[in-house]
Amino acid sequence: MTDHYLPGWFDEPEEVDLIVATLPESDASLTPIGETKDLPAECYLWDMARKVLGHLLPPRNQGRIGSCVAFAAVRAVEYTMLAEIASGEPELFTSLAPEPIYAGSRVEVGKGKLGRHDGSIGAWAATFVRDWGILPQQKLGEHDLSTYSESRCRQWGQSGCPDDLEALSRSHPVRAVTRVQTWKAAKQALVNGYGISICSNQGFSMGRNSDGECQASGSWAHAMCLSGYTTLADGRELGRLDNSWGPDAHTGPVGPGEPGPEGFWADSDVINSMLAKGDAWIFATVAGFPRRTIPWLI
Repeated sequence: MTDHYLPGWFDEPEEVDLIVATLPESDASLTPIGETKDLPAECYLWDMARKVLGHLLPPRNQGRIGSCVAFAAVRAVEYTMLAEIASGEPELFTSLAPEPIYAGSRVEVGKGKLGRHDGSIGAWAATFVRDWGILPQQKLGEHDLSTYSESRCRQWGQSGCPDDLEALSRSHPVRAVTRVQTWKAAKQALVNGYGISICSNQGFSMGRNSDGECQASGSWAHAMCLSGYTTLADGRELGRLDNSWGPDAHTGPVGPGEPGPEGFWADSDVINSMLAKGDAWIFATVAGFPRRTIPWLI
């Protein structure tokens, strides 16, 4: 692990099991997603951003705080929102604020069990966006969330999401969250337009090879977003992981599909092992931000 970047995931399978017990379906393979057959050789969720926005989602940087679980959830939900809009749902895309999710996962869901240590659990973040909701990255009352703040993230990580923001976020729940535990189920979810938050202790090299791939190396207690997959000429499959350490953490070619600079491709067997840790999530049926018809624009 490099000294310049922080992880922030707690491996607490008992806590995850408590959340899984509340789900209508305990795994994505048990939902209609699991019936998806004839998967294409590649799937790039960032193409939804190109279609809807005309550009990629910008790189995110969690800074010097272990808030990666919230950043991975935000990225995954944003991809789901983009896929919904691309399929014709009448919403406006807005980037999402990670601080409320980080705070809510730790305090409202986790009840402060992690104490003063940075970090959270993927299942807690999934529960918060399901039961409390999401918020846009903009000014909301007395809270200016338009720019990410490490200090606010750390402060709210101890005190929880402010009550007035909870009231706003409940209008925008992510109505369905489900765990993903295998590479096959992850591919099925991606093809159906769902971003995936993956928490694990798998580390990687920081340099990308000619295929945009980083090799499994070391240990990170970390969360990232799985945003696509591809098949190389030799038949080997790779998954794309969006990281939250800014645009310059990883170096080298970005690889197939021309994704952004903030992540890397990884071998599917490695990702399958990461998913098997049991704290990876898809986010569906986002109650987003309805598109408004402004009279003076008609």
